[in-house]
Amino acid sequence: MGKYSAVIDMGSNSVRLVIYYEAAGGAVYEVDNIKNTIRLGAFLDENNDITEQGIQEAIRVLRQYRQLCQAREVSAVTGVATAAVRNARNCEAFLEQIYQETGFTLRVLSGEEEAYYGYLAVVNTMNITEALTVDIGGASSELVKISGRKLAESHSFPFGAVTLTRRFFGHFSPTEAEIAAMEEYLRKEFSAYPWIKEKKYPLIGIGGTVRNLGKVHQKMTRYPFPGLHYYQMKKYQVDSVYHYLRELSPAQMQNVEGLSKERADIIVAGISIIKILLEYIGTSKFIISNKGLRDGVYMEARLQARNLPLIEDVVEEGVAMFMANYNVNVLHARHVDSVCRTMFDQLARQGLHIYGEEERRLLSVAARLHDIGRMINLGEWQQHTFYLLMHVLLPGLTHREQLFTALIASYKGAKRLQRLVAPYESLVSEADLQMVEQLGLLLLMARALDRTESQQVSNVKLTREGKCVILRCQGVDERSLEAQTLEEHRKKFKKQFGIPLHVKWAKTP
Repeated sequence: MGKYSAVIDMGSNSVRLVIYYEAAGGAVYEVDNIKNTIRLGAFLDENNDITEQGIQEAIRVLRQYRQLCQAREVSAVTGVATAAVRNARNCEAFLEQIYQETGFTLRVLSGEEEAYYGYLAVVNTMNITEALTVDIGGASSELVKISGRKLAESHSFPFGAVTLTRRFFGHFSPTEAEIAAMEEYLRKEFSAYPWIKEKKYPLIGIGGTVRNLGKVHQKMTRYPFPGLHYYQMKKYQVDSVYHYLRELSPAQMQNVEGLSKERADIIVAGISIIKILLEYIGTSKFIISNKGLRDGVYMEARLQARNLPLIEDVVEEGVAMFMANYNVNVLHARHVDSVCRTMFDQLARQGLHIYGEEERRLLSVAARLHDIGRMINLGEWQQHTFYLLMHVLLPGLTHREQLFTALIASYKGAKRLQRLVAPYESLVSEADLQMVEQLGLLLLMARALDRTESQQVSNVKLTREGKCVILRCQGVDERSLEAQTLEEHRKKFKKQFGIPLHVKWAKTP
């Protein structure tokens, strides 16, 4: 039997509940995610106490979360609170009242802990070794320097999208003077920490402001990829969204595609943090993380249970989770993967392709996940495989890498490839398509060589002999189902690699 667990994240702008299901076999599903924007940071009075109205708003939301947790039979809830609660003079009384009326215990995080959990979320879901991360909240912003996948430096700044808006803007549409004053303040704050600009690291953004920035830009550019995690922007693109939004009236802001109506009044101040940071670092690369503090809180418990400081290989962890979630035949998947990589390496030695470790890994991932579509429907399983690999997060892969993996895993032929790739033409080149076709064919051949899913073909060897390539298959003969299925793909080999393929079969003695 599996179990449900949950994380509550009470921030200065919103409160969120995420419920996870942990299956007995190790698979993890996010089964519910609910957010309420209550602007707790705006309920601080002149004495820095959370007002009674703010307390009741928080309790109202948490009672609903309790109802949802009870309905799901959640066994463990981890609750955390950030800057608005941390800065409140009546913090302890507020948390005690929450416990008495809802049963939830919330742990107040320090700025350093906020930074750490954001770091955990990024480094365990992205293939990143060197970067700066910024987690923009309502009342604080946490900056982290990642070096060698380790947290090297961090600092929590006492400002966020809500507090900057309240401090510098007199009305919804800020004046040039207000913008200039805010930007000068941010430059001064960042300049006190020289480690921020030691190297031109890429900047990774976390939090609601960042997600809204990415969504707005995706809508503006009609970006075809469905995901937000690992979305990459250039500095000039961040600047263009910033300048576009700051010129809009309240009515116009409400109609911006991708922008949450609840965040419209604070988005300009939030993006300004990113804009000034990019300038100060001297980098043009901005990456969006859809995983943040609450994910880091949840990951900490799972890592501790496995006695791990970090996930060693983010991509491999993601593949293993996919295989568990979609009930993949592990022996078959691993055998197909092994055959794929063997053929890939041998063709490289024969000078028949120019691909390296990056393409080899994409082929390996595709080989192990090519069957996941069968969990939806055996008919048109390749179409379902493509959909799942495009719409479910595969940690560690960029959008282009995820697209290539999906195309290789679901490859059936050139015509079908053209139909699948048509919406994503802006992300691929002709050379990319050739790579997908060649690696997709290798996967079709490897799958054919284990058509019975019984690993009867124990060894394969590709050699170039004269004007053809010989594929020697050990384990079955030419009368086998594997031999018949491979014949369906053999003729495509010459088209893809420019040389005929002949197959020789030999049963194991």
